[in-house]
Amino acid sequence: MYKVLIVDDEYYFRQALKISLPWSELGFQIAGEAKNGAEALEMMPEVEPDVVLVDMNMPIMDGLEFIHKAKELGRKTKFLVLSGHSEFAYARQAVQLGVFNYVLKPINEEELQGCLLDMRELIRTERRSELELDDLRKQASEGLSVRKEQVLIGWLQGNGHDISGAEQDRLRELGIKLEGLHYRAVVVDLDANEERNLEEGMPIRKAKVLEIAQYHMQSAFPCVGCHDQDTRLVLIIGSPDGSFNGLETICERIRLNVQNDLDRTVTIGLGNSCEAFESIPVSYKEALIALKQRFVWGGNKVFVHSLLTETGMKGGLFSVEKRSGLLMFMRVGNSSETEEWLSRFFHDARVQKASMEILLLAGIEIVSTCLEFLAEASQSFEDVFQNTTQPDMIQHVQRMKTFNELENWIRTTILRAMSHVHSRKPNRAVKVIEEVKSYITRHYGNEELRIEDIARSVHVNYNHLCFVFKKETTFTINDYLTEVRIMKAKELFDQGEKVIQNVAIRVGYADANYFSKCFKKYMGITPSKYVNQIQ
Repeated sequence: MYKVLIVDDEYYFRQALKISLPWSELGFQIAGEAKNGAEALEMMPEVEPDVVLVDMNMPIMDGLEFIHKAKELGRKTKFLVLSGHSEFAYARQAVQLGVFNYVLKPINEEELQGCLLDMRELIRTERRSELELDDLRKQASEGLSVRKEQVLIGWLQGNGHDISGAEQDRLRELGIKLEGLHYRAVVVDLDANEERNLEEGMPIRKAKVLEIAQYHMQSAFPCVGCHDQDTRLVLIIGSPDGSFNGLETICERIRLNVQNDLDRTVTIGLGNSCEAFESIPVSYKEALIALKQRFVWGGNKVFVHSLLTETGMKGGLFSVEKRSGLLMFMRVGNSSETEEWLSRFFHDARVQKASMEILLLAGIEIVSTCLEFLAEASQSFEDVFQNTTQPDMIQHVQRMKTFNELENWIRTTILRAMSHVHSRKPNRAVKVIEEVKSYITRHYGNEELRIEDIARSVHVNYNHLCFVFKKETTFTINDYLTEVRIMKAKELFDQGEKVIQNVAIRVGYADANYFSKCFKKYMGITPSKYVNQIQ
């Protein structure tokens, strides 16, 4: 529907005009009315009419003055003059102002209707032409943008060469002016946000980040930007003399501006300066390496490659000893001890400043232990996480973007697997198993402790108890007793006890040599070596 504004000083004429034509059928709606040109002029910005029917002879501001001033507003409104025979000269003058047509009073409804239909078709034609022109402009702009992205991505992949001659002209046409400079790459990446749909509105957010980044960067350095194959924003900046003073400060401004304007955070990685154009890919890779620090230290930061140091442990995090401890807690089904183990493990990893690669490897090993635990219980990943197929663990873990993301995912996976396995056990069997574990916890230091004693304590037949315990826990009572004794021995060593014989006796072994064999079997290391490591 096209909006119509009626401007005439005669009230009854305006009312009659509103009901004399089937406006809706013609594709119009009456959007407003005014009794003189001054009043109509005030209404124009609010009503935004497509068509104005205006009388020539009105008080305060006549139709001719109104049309002239309304034209100055810049809108593409169509004007249809309503005039008496005595005002014919004014009507002709109005046509010279660009008025579409005029209709003489008294109004002939058929004539007015014909004029309105002609105006409607003209408006449709003009707007269709405008849309087509806008599409052509958009296509041209997008085509230019695509070619520019292709050139810049080629640079990042090492397909660039010396800029000279015709190549400089072609780059200038694309808006790229970086010849004869020192170069440096900056990578800006939106941090993951689990509370929101990351895909919804992502193109708009990325465009806004590019706009913010270029606004701040171009005030100090020549700069062009594109998105790499992983949709990260990459800025290639230049400096005539190789000085990039203030670059880190600018990156901090970009980070804060994105956080304030978009309510999202970004992490920024800075590569090192390079003198040759062909070295841009090197600076880009350095920026990506700097960006990886987000995994360990979290996002919403600026990381500079030149400030990275070779610190942190290089050995493994998930030793045989740690694996045995985690597996035992999972088998026992004590979620609080398992959570404590996980918290301690990841705390130690942070303290030791483990590299991202070592953290990812440890994550894969922990999940493998969880899968082993599920296999012992004749369960699978799909059984635990219903309607979810087991992902490729290596790829899944490697896609983690932060240390916290890895830790939370592993914690959720381990605890959910434990809950699933232990919740499936019959109530009576669970009660018996818990009573057995409790009895062993109280009497593990007794070297003469026998399964018969345990069976009597829980009032269950010896053979049936062995069967139930193995069926529900996947290991024997003797295996469980040995694990408990070895873990208690480890605790004593950790607390400062150094005499192996004393520890062996306290955990129920009269023979220190046999104790040493059991300790090595479960911990992968002899007691003496373990004590030496602690020292």
